[in-house]
Amino acid sequence: MVSKQSIYKQLGEVLFKRKQKVWLYVLGILWMAVAVQVGVNHLLLPKTSLLQAFVSTNTNVSAFELEMCASYGKGYLSDKEKENLVRYLADSIGLKVEGTPVISDNGQETEVTVEKNGKNADTSIKVATLSQQEEGVANFHHYILVRLKLYENTESLMDYRNLLEKAMKELKAENIQTTMQLSSTYKGHLNLDSMNKIANGMIESLGGKIAYANREEELFTVYAYSGLLKEYVTSMGTKINIHIAIQYDKDTDTTIVYLGTPVINGGY
Repeated sequence: MVSKQSIYKQLGEVLFKRKQKVWLYVLGILWMAVAVQVGVNHLLLPKTSLLQAFVSTNTNVSAFELEMCASYGKGYLSDKEKENLVRYLADSIGLKVEGTPVISDNGQETEVTVEKNGKNADTSIKVATLSQQEEGVANFHHYILVRLKLYENTESLMDYRNLLEKAMKELKAENIQTTMQLSSTYKGHLNLDSMNKIANGMIESLGGKIAYANREEELFTVYAYSGLLKEYVTSMGTKINIHIAIQYDKDTDTTIVYLGTPVINGGY
């Protein structure tokens, strides 16, 4: 004869197993919901580039600029070796170097530079060497700096960026940093509503969230962050990789719109 304790024990085991199944079922549903939500977020996340975000606001692109810099280590490099570096990078983007690179030396900094300016693009490739005396011994630090500004076929800038990054890695350059920015010119003085519409449209196209903003006609600048963009900087603990600035030039009666990542390089 089965005792009451045995019956209760068996009943408890059955209920425990049922609870386990229920919890496993609930957990399965929860994980499925999370997976679906992640998938939906991924599908809904806008897939666009800096250029597409700029064009999406009906903005005519005046120029698309790229600046890439990297550390090329320490130790002595001859001017000929630096010249070879410059030529190698020029070849990587199909830039034909005519003549000999320009060499400048002020005693503490040496630069080997190739520049080519044209109707459709301006290009500068430079190897800079900083010399420091430590305990009577000269220490050298080498840096590579590439600037490329396109006025036509601006969509090809991303291809140039990929080619330059590949060349930098092949050279074993370190700490490669890239900034990109677009600019456009509007005739006349845009009002604040138009400025806000342009800025909000670009941030929305890039799936960005605003970090800081100063929305005034005299000083209009917005900083935001988007997970769609590769580079970013951190300011006061906040990630930033979208920088929009709009300014009015009284001399030319034009309003200039800038969009940069991670920030706009140079003055505006």
